[in-house]
Amino acid sequence: MENGKIERGDYVALNPKRNDEHRGSFRINIATGKFYDFATGDRGGSILDLAMFVYNCDLLTAAQKLQQLFPSLASTSVAADIIPAKKKKLDSNYIWSLSTVSQHKYLNKKKVTIGNARVNLYSGNSRLVIPLTGSCPTSAENLQIKGLQFIKEDGRKSFPLPFKGLFHIASDYGVSKEIIVICEGYATARSIAESVDCYVIAAMSACNLRCVVEKIAKQFPNSKIVIAAENDETGRKAAEDAKQAVKTIEIVYPTHECNDFNDLYVAYGANAVRACFKEVIHG
Repeated sequence: MENGKIERGDYVALNPKRNDEHRGSFRINIATGKFYDFATGDRGGSILDLAMFVYNCDLLTAAQKLQQLFPSLASTSVAADIIPAKKKKLDSNYIWSLSTVSQHKYLNKKKVTIGNARVNLYSGNSRLVIPLTGSCPTSAENLQIKGLQFIKEDGRKSFPLPFKGLFHIASDYGVSKEIIVICEGYATARSIAESVDCYVIAAMSACNLRCVVEKIAKQFPNSKIVIAAENDETGRKAAEDAKQAVKTIEIVYPTHECNDFNDLYVAYGANAVRACFKEVIHG
């Protein structure tokens, strides 16, 4: 939109969608990207709405066009900022493509490395992005992302889309699947993956544990499946429920009266975690 001018914090230009001969009715707020045409009633609440209006395209295409025009937007995770999960379809792969390997306060607190997760910015705040899938790939390039979990710096977690049956692979993708360890959360899974040379999966919650165990048992019938259970009422119940569904699985609990394996990892180190799995791996 050329030949515009700035007036009191607005960019005033000719409306590109109609035969507009005089400036004045079409205004764009420079700080927020909000726009309004007083002559037609066309309006939008963000720069993304403006891009959809100007290019007559959908939300994702508008975000991609803005990224091409302004490459600096890539580091701000445009899609995550403008696609409210409960109102519009969230494109997990697009958000993932704008995320990067970085340090995060949650990782520092849990004393684990990032593994297969990533970090991006949302509303100016750093958040951990955990990819969820329904199958086990042979490499990162073959990972089919079906959902995401977000973890804020203060530890608050959210799932923008339903995740039943989905899981996160916390170990290297190429690790042998002879023994598959399944636990609940990301940090617990990373603690185990950094301590034990096994294929490690996070079911993401106690209520999803049985579903994931059944799926993995079906996909890998010749693998030994071990549940790394949480040592509380909910965790024990979820583990026993999964064992009722797949009776061949084994259950391992953290020692030293720790609630989960991340607690054990933080307090006593990798050797303490490794000792818990010694019998099921070598026995």
